[in-house]
Amino acid sequence: MNIDKILKNWQSESIFGERYFKKQNFSLVKDQNLYLIKISANVNISGNNKTIVKQKFFQTYVQGANIDSSNNKKGDEYICKKILAQLEDEFFKDYNTFIEEEIKRISNTEN
Repeated sequence: MNIDKILKNWQSESIFGERYFKKQNFSLVKDQNLYLIKISANVNISGNNKTIVKQKFFQTYVQGANIDSSNNKKGDEYICKKILAQLEDEFFKDYNTFIEEEIKRISNTEN
């Protein structure tokens, strides 16, 4: 599976928030690809809005490179999946923190 397919699948499986990726027109290394990967959501609790955005860049190494056969051909896929998981973790950490803070705020105003 190539990186574009992994990212398209990730984007289409979104059940919460907006997942986005874009292959950049430039790269850090010739013949390799640089992607911007982003997840965002607008959260509204009792009129308090917060936009949560997390993004990372991902630079391919194997795909498109002129490398010898000793390199792991699945290395880019592995790293990409790890970056996606890390991005999701960071996003939901901020999301959960916001929810918890709002619940505390609401419960304090009701008491």
